[in-house]
Amino acid sequence: MTENLFSKSKSLILMDKLNYAAVVYIIAALFIASIAALTPVANIVAQNNTTGTNATIAGAQNNTTGTNATTAGAQNNTTGTNATTAGAQNNTTGTNATTAGVGNTTQAQGSTPQFSANLTGELTFPPTVTNATGTGEFTVVGRYGDTMQYTIDANNIDKVTDVFVAASSGGRYVDLVQLRSGVNEGISGPISGTLVEGNFTSSDFTGRLNIDQVSDLEKLILDGNAYIRVQTFDAPLGKIVGKITPNLPQ
Repeated sequence: MTENLFSKSKSLILMDKLNYAAVVYIIAALFIASIAALTPVANIVAQNNTTGTNATIAGAQNNTTGTNATTAGAQNNTTGTNATTAGAQNNTTGTNATTAGVGNTTQAQGSTPQFSANLTGELTFPPTVTNATGTGEFTVVGRYGDTMQYTIDANNIDKVTDVFVAASSGGRYVDLVQLRSGVNEGISGPISGTLVEGNFTSSDFTGRLNIDQVSDLEKLILDGNAYIRVQTFDAPLGKIVGKITPNLPQ
């Protein structure tokens, strides 16, 4: 009986050892299989790393491209500079536009004004007998067409006090914009040349006749009811006057 128990115990221990060995073998086999399976993954990872490296290289190329982009950026900056130069040119153009738009000395002098007037004593109220004459030139300028540039020349005139852009439909003149003030600038001496020049905007209108925009004045000119009126000390109602008319394209 004791021998049988001892024999069974040995058998059980042997079986346990065999089972343990089998388990170890299976685990080892699974481990080897997993290594074998992971090796391509590692290779893929390595390839991905290579790809990553290539990506880095590509990244480096991208960096180079980035540098090129930076260079391109620099070129863009150059272009930007050119744009700035172009901007400066635009600013110059802008300045010219300003010159053409606000100050517009260069462009206005080099181009035909949009509106003009010939001033004599015939259109004063009442008419004046005088040798004085004058001319007026007007151009709408500014980005939004909200500025009027003007130059008024006069010949054989003295003691000028005030100069106005005025409206009339056949009767007395209604002053809309004052271009020269005798109160502020005093009485002039003899003039044969530029009497007054500059720009005016909506803020310079008197607001009379509900005309307070450059566009309102343009319409008044096109309707034939806008004038330049030059007053002198001895002719306070007007020494010379001229109707402002559009200059038709040649």
